Formats: sequence, C-alpha cells, structure tokens
Amino acid sequence: MATDRLTEVLDAAYECLTRYGVRRTTVDDIATAMGVSRSAVYQYVRGKDDAFRRLAERLHARALGRARRAAAA
Repeated sequence: MATDRLTEVLDAAYECLTRYGVRRTTVDDIATAMGVSRSAVYQYVRGKDDAFRRLAERLHARALGRARRAAAA
C-alpha cells in the first residue's frame, strides 16, 4: 500500500516537473496533482528534492533495465 502511494507521489512529481520545471515545482504542486494535502505528500517523501531524487532513481532503473534487455537481445 505504501509503495503504491509512493508511486503516486512520484508520478505527480514527474507531472509537475514536466509542467513547471524543477525550480518552480513545489510540494504544494505535487499535492494538488495528487488531490491530497501537503502533509500527505510528506508522509512518503521528505520534500521536493527527495521526491525528485527518488524519481530520478526510478527513471534510471527503468532505462537501465531497457538497455540491459536490448543488449541481451
């Protein structure tokens, strides 16, 4: 359950990142995109920087997995 909610936070962070950019995105933006309060976002990430760091890790892991599958083919 918590993993699903973290996924929602990261999906919302990605949406805000692509819409507003890193500097203009706030935790409020992420919360609004999710339809929750700011405090709900803070239950899963420590702040905007933590959300973007986790998002970058997720995107990197996905890209690395795709590259490995392509190299194995």
